[in-house]
Amino acid sequence: MEKNDYYKYMFLIAAFWNWLVGVTFILTSILAPDAISIFGVANPPSFMWMHIVFALIILFGCFFFATSRNLQKYHGIAIFYILEKSIFLVISLIYLIIGHINLLGFMPTAVDTVFGCLFIEFLLKYEA
Repeated sequence: MEKNDYYKYMFLIAAFWNWLVGVTFILTSILAPDAISIFGVANPPSFMWMHIVFALIILFGCFFFATSRNLQKYHGIAIFYILEKSIFLVISLIYLIIGHINLLGFMPTAVDTVFGCLFIEFLLKYEA
């Protein structure tokens, strides 16, 4: 596979991943709020903040999609994608260590970390 196609598919898959996670968690919190507990997370008194966070995750998916359509135009903002994935990793690790999420709750972060590493590769190796 050509590098250009590889990176396009990588960002397209990242977009679908973010959309899947965001929509799934928003719908789960609305339709079956008690199901959130399987991730080791207590139900909050309001899901407003959770909905905001997952809406932003969906928004990042839109940015990943835009990048998949025009790698050269969006090459420079890949640093923000890497920062987003890194911040998500650090916060999730802290909550895993203190016991506020379980390993199942950490799994989306593990997938995001793989994307973060791939984004680093893109930033370093793709010539815009």
